[in-house]
Amino acid sequence: LEKLFRLMCFNVFAHNRDDHSKNFSFIYSDDEKKWLLSPAYDLTYSYSIGGEHATTVAGNGKNPGMKDILEVAKKLGMNLKLAEDIAQQVKVCVEDDLGEILSKRF
Repeated sequence: LEKLFRLMCFNVFAHNRDDHSKNFSFIYSDDEKKWLLSPAYDLTYSYSIGGEHATTVAGNGKNPGMKDILEVAKKLGMNLKLAEDIAQQVKVCVEDDLGEILSKRF
């Protein structure tokens, strides 16, 4: 759950709006006898169709932010402090590592 939440946060902050259901998947681990979230893929800046996220964040596809992210966490039953920490960590990482690139896109 935390990995999917983290991926959602990345998609919001890195402006990856091509976040449809075929861009995340699961892999079955024979060793662990369970399904695991696959490594992330197709993580790129995307304006997408109509400028909206393919997968909305708390119903907001156009410009989701921290409020929407935390609403998803609440609906998932996540610890809200943990969710806020994860979202903030991802936001800072994206700003630090991709900020210059993303600022040229907006």
